[in-house]
Amino acid sequence: MKLSVQDNIKDIPYYPKAMMYGLEDGWIRLSSNENPYPPSPEVLSQMMDGLLYVNRYPGNEAELKAAIGKHYGTKPEKVLIGNGSNELIEMSLKAMKHSEKNKVIISEPSFAFYAIASKIYGYESVKAPLVNMKVELDVIKDLIDVRTRLIFLNNPNNPTGTIFDGNEFKAFLKDLPPDILVVVDEAYAEFVESKAFPDSFSYIDDYPVVILRTFSKAYGLAGLRIGYGVGEESIISFLERTKQPFSVNMMAIIAAKAALADQKHLKKVLDNNRKGKRFLYTSLKSLSVPCIPTEANYILMKIGPQAEAMSKRLFDEKILVRWMGAYNLGEYIRVGVGTMDENRMFVEALKKILLNSP
Repeated sequence: MKLSVQDNIKDIPYYPKAMMYGLEDGWIRLSSNENPYPPSPEVLSQMMDGLLYVNRYPGNEAELKAAIGKHYGTKPEKVLIGNGSNELIEMSLKAMKHSEKNKVIISEPSFAFYAIASKIYGYESVKAPLVNMKVELDVIKDLIDVRTRLIFLNNPNNPTGTIFDGNEFKAFLKDLPPDILVVVDEAYAEFVESKAFPDSFSYIDDYPVVILRTFSKAYGLAGLRIGYGVGEESIISFLERTKQPFSVNMMAIIAAKAALADQKHLKKVLDNNRKGKRFLYTSLKSLSVPCIPTEANYILMKIGPQAEAMSKRLFDEKILVRWMGAYNLGEYIRVGVGTMDENRMFVEALKKILLNSP
């Protein structure tokens, strides 16, 4: 079909998804940084009650904004709800369109959708390489010029699980030109154990910063697609204007509000993640498999030139992991922290494959 399409659309790579698999039981899914535990019973109960009203458009975003505002001690007017973090990323790009400023700075590797969305909306992406597998803010600072409009920071960084600390972030913001929006994607913040992690919310009134969080990871609502942003009131108002009407469905809003209220369940999830990480660290060390210490719910491990083959061998064992070739880390796989049973089965399968490798 002779339908003209602009080059910036033709050049967009497909989002690097994990190997496809069915919904049948028996798979160990460690490829997409998902929470291995279902939502709490209270979340499921609230969703069941809400099913009777799905013939109506969702009108309960204000309640969730108020709950998030109360949780963080800020005004609901500073909160933005989105269909996952992806919609919030797109809203940032749409709201910041500028005739003379069309550059976006992105760490590489980091979450793939930053570059994809930037290209869709006609921005030029500038890649800032990691230093020792960590986002280096001084490297990003050196790339800023008069055409820079947005900077996407992933903290903890996906796929490495590393963080930049509060002192680094504060110094970075102080030197930042005033007409650049910094979008800090903290999708995995709940899992962070380091005391040096930035208190990003403390900067939203003084700097052009929007903090992104999600209910997909620690809160276990990935299938419902809901995230939120927090920023200075006027910035949030501009992003809100670019949002599709009713983009977040009623069940997602109901579940998110109930999940946020159930901090006891969240604590169990985080405790299990900590235990799982330590088990995997010990097991990988015993197998002489190097890994990057993580502040998230996944671990980046170096397998070597056979990393892609390893991911396929694990797939044959019905264990899904992510080969990092699409992120220019061809010798690595990324493995989510599962339940303890899943972690043990992964380690046993990895050990078997390594012992049988030439």
